[in-house]
Amino acid sequence: MRIFIDCTHTAKHTYKNTGIHRVVRELTSELLKLNSSRSTIEIVAVMFDGKRICRVTNLNPLTYDNNKNNSYLHLVEKIKNKLQILFSKITNKFKNLVLNTLLLIYIWDSNDEKDIDIDFEGYKIQSEDIYVIADANWDLPKTYYRFLQTLKHHKVTIVIVCYDLIPIKFPEFSSPKFREAFTKFYRDYSILFDKILCISKNSVEDYKNAQKQGIIPSNNPNLVVKNFRLGCDYYNHDDSINLNYNDFSELLNKRYILVVGSLVPHKNIKAIIEAFDLLVDSNYIDIYLLFAGNRGWHLETDALIESNKMYGKLIHILGSVSDAQLKTLYKNCYCLVQASFYEGFGLPVVEALQYCKPVVASTGGSLPEVGGDFCIYFNPTKPVELYQALKKLFDSDTYYNNLVKQIKNEYRPFSWQESAEEFISHLCS
Repeated sequence: MRIFIDCTHTAKHTYKNTGIHRVVRELTSELLKLNSSRSTIEIVAVMFDGKRICRVTNLNPLTYDNNKNNSYLHLVEKIKNKLQILFSKITNKFKNLVLNTLLLIYIWDSNDEKDIDIDFEGYKIQSEDIYVIADANWDLPKTYYRFLQTLKHHKVTIVIVCYDLIPIKFPEFSSPKFREAFTKFYRDYSILFDKILCISKNSVEDYKNAQKQGIIPSNNPNLVVKNFRLGCDYYNHDDSINLNYNDFSELLNKRYILVVGSLVPHKNIKAIIEAFDLLVDSNYIDIYLLFAGNRGWHLETDALIESNKMYGKLIHILGSVSDAQLKTLYKNCYCLVQASFYEGFGLPVVEALQYCKPVVASTGGSLPEVGGDFCIYFNPTKPVELYQALKKLFDSDTYYNNLVKQIKNEYRPFSWQESAEEFISHLCS
């Protein structure tokens, strides 16, 4: 049996190191290791280039220095996001003109009905093979749909990893363009899927509920929807490199609250800022707040942080960091905050717990499922509850140390190797 892991988005955007991209890298890396231990299964990482698939040999994110040398990639992404927001504010007349032009381009692309070649680099895909869409392939060209149709015609099993349904469940947290592309993907492609592997039990229920509501088609009676767990350790792609911590080295010796993830609306940054303001107003002036993650498409979220009186003093945006840098941030933080209105899993929660760090998490989505009895929980709509939880941590060394001791003695981390094994078992069952 051969299992093809589609890593298109991560392979194309090597400068990104956000949640899904990190999951794709870690899961695929562990799956590829199984090639040497399982003689009956061959794992092949691939990407779709618009016309055909090709093999992927390197998914490692750019190193810190490479990120510096390729900073224009981040700049291009940021400019693109800002233009999308500005585009939504232009007049209807001009918008319609642009949309009509795009429609003509789409029709031209749709008329390109050449056969999609599913054979590549010596591989001939056959009916007993499995094709796994592990990445965020929601905005690929129409040729991708025809490619998957060709796989179905050859009786290849198609599996997709579902991370969450935030654009469907909470449309207000996504840009109009992304929301439309995401919803259209699941609406149009679902008939092609044989299995849906979600990253939590909560995500499984969300998927089934979306089917019941008619948002996602339920016309495939043989569709299997299961969940698997994500790991919390990660392969040290760049530990051997002399990392540059100049941007935040002085902060590592401070008592800081760590927030990991892109600065997007569903992360509930507003609640974090409001809770931190309450700490400052209560004279907690030696505590820092560090955001480790890309700036998102939502300019208001950026402005919310940057307009705060403590920005650049106690509040810092570190931007995208490497895995090795993130490990250092986890090891040195006082606690982690995950305030999201909703998460399909919540990778920072298990990563922080792995380092025996207290976690203050919201009750949004899968976070209670993932954090279990090892987190302090609060209502994401009530910033004062987050403030009270943080205040209790900072006020009582005994309380803090007992929590750390409980995590150290009772929490059992789930490795990416275990995640890959569970993933394979679902594919083969």
